[in-house]
Formats: sequence, C-alpha cells, structure tokens
Amino acid sequence: MPPPPTFETVTLSGDLRLVPVVEFEPGPYGRLDDPRPEGPDEDVPMECYWEHNLAKAGIRLEPLLPGTWLVPVSRLTDPHALRQLLRVQLESKDPAKMVDPFEHVSPMAGGQVLFEGEHVVLTPRCCGDLRNLDRWEAAARGRFDGFWIGHPQVFASTEEQWLLLREEEPDRNGVFRAWRLSPLMLARAALAARKAQEDFARRLVPLLSEWFPPEVAHPLASVFSGLGEPE
Repeated sequence: MPPPPTFETVTLSGDLRLVPVVEFEPGPYGRLDDPRPEGPDEDVPMECYWEHNLAKAGIRLEPLLPGTWLVPVSRLTDPHALRQLLRVQLESKDPAKMVDPFEHVSPMAGGQVLFEGEHVVLTPRCCGDLRNLDRWEAAARGRFDGFWIGHPQVFASTEEQWLLLREEEPDRNGVFRAWRLSPLMLARAALAARKAQEDFARRLVPLLSEWFPPEVAHPLASVFSGLGEPE
C-alpha cells in the first residue's frame, strides 16, 4: 500500500517579487538538422544544447535559473536578440505579406517567476505565457476564478488574511505543496512586473516598426508582451 500523501504549507513572509520571463525554446534558433553538441547524452547538459542553438542565431543570453530556458525580460535589451525573438514569434513569415498580423500573434511563452527574496517559489508551468500577469493581479485582488500559470495547475483561494496557492499534483517526493502569502505584497510585486513588461513592450516597438506601420507596431508589441491589445 502506498504511503498516505504528505501536505506541506509554507508561509511567505519575506519580500515577494514577480519576475517576467520569456521561454526561449532552442529548436527554432538552430537549424532543424543540427545535432546536439558532441558527446554522450549524459555528458551534454541541456543548457549546452540551449546555448548551442541560440548561438547559431548569434544570441548570447543567460537564463534566470540554470538548466531552464527562461530569460527575464529585463535582460532582453540587445536589438539583434530581440529581432531573432520576433522572427520566431512571427513564425518566420514575411511580415510584409501578412494581411492581418494579429492572426499570427500571441503573448510570448513564459510567464512570471515568484520569488521570496532570492528563493524561487513558483516558476511558469507548461503553456504559461506573459499574459498570466493578469491572473496574478486578479488573485491579489481576491479574484481566483481562472487562476492560471500553466499546467500542472496551481489553485488560488483565501485562508483567513492570506492568499493560498496550492499545487494540484505532488512533487517527485509525493508532497503536495502550498504557500500562504500576503495579497498586498503580491499586488506590489505584480505592479513591478507590469512595469517590466511595459518597458519590454516599448523596446519591441522600434523593431516591429521596421516591418509594420506605427499604428500596428504598438499594439503588436503590447500583445507580445502579455499586456493585451490596447482598446
């Protein structure tokens, strides 16, 4: 008989940060027929493969966390890296031939990493994207319906004065984890994250303006950055 599940709840009382990140999936940046760097699989860490493929596109980036493909938007300042990122986001189509570019645009994959001080609490899950910021903002306001940062799912609810985040599935040790945090502190963290994504959108505008007129480049940058299409 398997052991009974273990539940662990941690109260986050330190400073909270939400760091917006973009996921650089390495495949599109290297040639499709590119092999992984030479050596037995166990001797070639995934981060080497990641760096190898990005280097094919002339991109040098440092991920937020070792062994991941997550890069903070604050580090995305090099125009060449941003052009390559936009090329992949536009699926290598010719922007000049797009009748409606918004049919080809969605928020960039990634999301927000929740930190307590320098400790990583939660990272974006599979299928998360920069648009998930509005789910963090809603949770800080006590609105939990549709809380989503990717799957496996994390659920949000209240517990007395706390916001409670709870994982749907156990970790590799069979532990179901949950976190209590201050809604006010999360709201402050989300506000800083929104500013970082707005700054990121502003950096995208001049590059998108190389392909699109200004009235299109600005809303495209907003959508890519997870801020939604301006009304």
